[in-house]
Amino acid sequence: DILHELENKSYANLFYKYVEKDVKNKAIKNPMDLFTINLKLKNNQYISLEEFEKDIRLIFCNCYTYNDVESEIYRSGKTLECIFNKKWNE
Repeated sequence: DILHELENKSYANLFYKYVEKDVKNKAIKNPMDLFTINLKLKNNQYISLEEFEKDIRLIFCNCYTYNDVESEIYRSGKTLECIFNKKWNE
């Protein structure tokens, strides 16, 4: 449910599929995106809720590490993270 809530936001498409060429001159060591999380859920690859949460938070961590604070993608990440935190704590 949480994942679908995040995916339904218009700016979630920025985080749907990691594309290496979109990251200028920086290699993301541990890429993660909503598409990969969806696949892992469908294939029952998560052993715990903590693993799922870790992957979601990795998206945000990568976003803040590789994007400028003033950028649209950084702000969209912050907004999406707020939605995730609210839902996760319910």
